[in-house]
Amino acid sequence: MDFTDVIQTRRSHRKFNEDKVPEDVLKRIFDATILAPTWSNKQGVRYIVVDKPEQKEKVAEAGQKWLKNAPMIIVAYINPKNSGINTNQLPYFTVDVAISLHQFILAATNEGLGTCWIGFFDEEKTKKVLNLPDNERIIGMTPLGYSKYVPREVKRQTIEDMVFHNEYGKK
Repeated sequence: MDFTDVIQTRRSHRKFNEDKVPEDVLKRIFDATILAPTWSNKQGVRYIVVDKPEQKEKVAEAGQKWLKNAPMIIVAYINPKNSGINTNQLPYFTVDVAISLHQFILAATNEGLGTCWIGFFDEEKTKKVLNLPDNERIIGMTPLGYSKYVPREVKRQTIEDMVFHNEYGKK
């Protein structure tokens, strides 16, 4: 798929058929994901692939109950020490994961798979289910599978509403 097509066809999918994601497809997605930039190339982002039904159920109970119906749930996490703090004193670990997970989502779209960025979940409950140490932070997750339908296109703002030139408010 052309890169522009990937971006234009990416949608949030919440209903999946039962087909498993083939290992070679999952590997291609992660091969693309590991190329995502990170703070000082520290590459601290990690993933857990949750595909056992009882484990999916537990992860779903910690946030989005419908997730249990996806063939797998991909959980993205990082130890904040494996990132940095920018000159404005903003911790960058969330950015590292966001870039990486978005690259995962685009690669999955390219493979014909559905995803949905998930940020609403109980981090502590999810960490317990996944046996993650306290120093790790779960930033996001996504279901992964073949969608039952193509979600409708959502209206987006215009470039004129989003982009200013040289200073605030100048179109």
